[in-house]
Amino acid sequence: MNIDISDLNENQRRAVEWDKGSLLVLAGPGSGKTSVLTLRIANLISKSPQENHRILGLTFTVKAANEMQNRLRDLLGKDSRRIQLRTFHSFCTDILRQHGSQLNFRPDFEVITSDMDRISILKELQDQVQAEVDDPESSLKQIDTMFRHGITPQELPRYFGEAKNDQCRALQEIFIGYTEWLVRANQLDFGSMLYFTRELLGSKPRIARQVRTVYRYVCVDEFQDTNLAQYQVLRLLCPETTSNLFVVADDDQIIFQWNGANPKRLEELKRDYRPKIVQLPENYRCPAEVVEMANRLIAHNSERIEIKKMSVAQRDAPGNIRMKSFGDFNEEVSGLISEINLISKNQRETCLVIARSKKLLIQVKEDMTSVGVNAEIVSNSPDFISPPIQVMYYAMKLANAPESRSLLNKLCVATGLVDGEVLSAEDVLAQARVEGVVPLRAFFSQIAGRDTLKLIATQGVTLLCDSLDYMSFAREAINIFDALNQTGEVGEAFPDYDCDKESWERISKQIHHARGDNLSLYSFLQEMDLSPKAKTLSRDCVRLQTVHTAKGMESENVFIIGLVEDQFPTYFSIRNGDSAIQEERRNCFVAVTRSSRNLYLSYSGQYFGWSKGPSRFLGEMGLIEV
Repeated sequence: MNIDISDLNENQRRAVEWDKGSLLVLAGPGSGKTSVLTLRIANLISKSPQENHRILGLTFTVKAANEMQNRLRDLLGKDSRRIQLRTFHSFCTDILRQHGSQLNFRPDFEVITSDMDRISILKELQDQVQAEVDDPESSLKQIDTMFRHGITPQELPRYFGEAKNDQCRALQEIFIGYTEWLVRANQLDFGSMLYFTRELLGSKPRIARQVRTVYRYVCVDEFQDTNLAQYQVLRLLCPETTSNLFVVADDDQIIFQWNGANPKRLEELKRDYRPKIVQLPENYRCPAEVVEMANRLIAHNSERIEIKKMSVAQRDAPGNIRMKSFGDFNEEVSGLISEINLISKNQRETCLVIARSKKLLIQVKEDMTSVGVNAEIVSNSPDFISPPIQVMYYAMKLANAPESRSLLNKLCVATGLVDGEVLSAEDVLAQARVEGVVPLRAFFSQIAGRDTLKLIATQGVTLLCDSLDYMSFAREAINIFDALNQTGEVGEAFPDYDCDKESWERISKQIHHARGDNLSLYSFLQEMDLSPKAKTLSRDCVRLQTVHTAKGMESENVFIIGLVEDQFPTYFSIRNGDSAIQEERRNCFVAVTRSSRNLYLSYSGQYFGWSKGPSRFLGEMGLIEV
């Protein structure tokens, strides 16, 4: 099978045809990097039809992984099964599912997505006198810092110094207690997935060699977003300078330093692998006017890679850049709504409003809603919020982890929100002990006499407790809840039900598409927990997003609001100096390069009673006199 690369430019073709060794692709906004990465993987597969090795692609979002998987399926058909496209966390889940027994994990481990559940672990450590946890919320932040930066308890003393030995020992004790608790409970949170994968591959060289043999080629998208823990895992996957490592990155889009990303990581990559470099400066997304403006802005960053080329516009269609100023934020939002109203309702999905902080977007949504403009703040929730879907999901999770008191509590609470009747987890456990059955069977027995939920109880006993046919249970539960949702006196009984149902069905389809239909319950649940539950929006809905959630998006009509000092750049970045300002400048660069046609920028003289001056970035883009 030959892969058609005739439409690629010279730089893209060089990257796609790269075969052996390490390569760094410096890819600017709109440069076709996803196509290049996808075609490069397809090219490797097509040139090795008789070989058994697989190709590992690591991305940072489930959405990106699914999009690439679909493209490769179209290109390669059944040969796409030789490709493993995963987020870093999903890949770590795979490794720990297969080899976690070396660290005393069972493959059916539960994924913790709620910070409240994690804080409960720390409180339990305190109650059991296993660790001195005076402030669980603060301790959790310290644990996450250690996870992000790949810091082991043994390495902590060099971060504290001798003057703070007591604080260091306290954190060591808390961290060890927390991770040991996860192992005993057979649970993992997002940070610990990376921590334990690093421990496994670092301490078990036979397993590391086996993984490297399977995945002869490793491709990483959005490398600039990696934190140190992710890079440490990557180094264990590709330890040699000559490793077949293909990395796509853009140092101008490093905007996740709060999550451990750092401009130094690209320098580490260059030092550790000495990769060849191919640049993709061509921008096929943004109009020339936007590209030129973005180039003027990012040129003020001194930490850019020295050889990095500026973007070059490739689109012939002209763009439209407008900037407006207002007296206060209320006027600014009114002006924004006037601009949105010029666009027909069935085209509102082409409108993307970007702000540096969610606080501004909350007022925008309220004001738009009050005048009949449909708008939503786009976010990726890790959990379902509709009680009926929660009942279905927690029942499945309890089937996988029968002794989990936390899951039973959540299931009982969700049940009460469905039919208004209180159900005590203590009563369920008492019945389970008396009858000698698992808590889930006792739970279904308890709700079997309740009119609203008796059908769920019947299906739960038959399909979950007796046969573990979880997909049939999900289908039957949704049919039951569909009918229940229509019994409300005014519209739907559960306002968030349809959105959660759509997310459930979409994610389930994606999981089975990628993993096959004969998927174990625990594998399905782990993948579901790793997938964000994004709300599906209608065509008449205006998207409201922060810069960080808008990264990777593009839209015909982009509106960037709040371009003032202390907002964009933020007060804290101004206070923290040049390095922080450079990251804010990258944030602004990312925001303006989301536009594929029209770009609207606005600022006001006053926000929430505080006077503000226009953002320095407006001057750097050449839009106002400095």
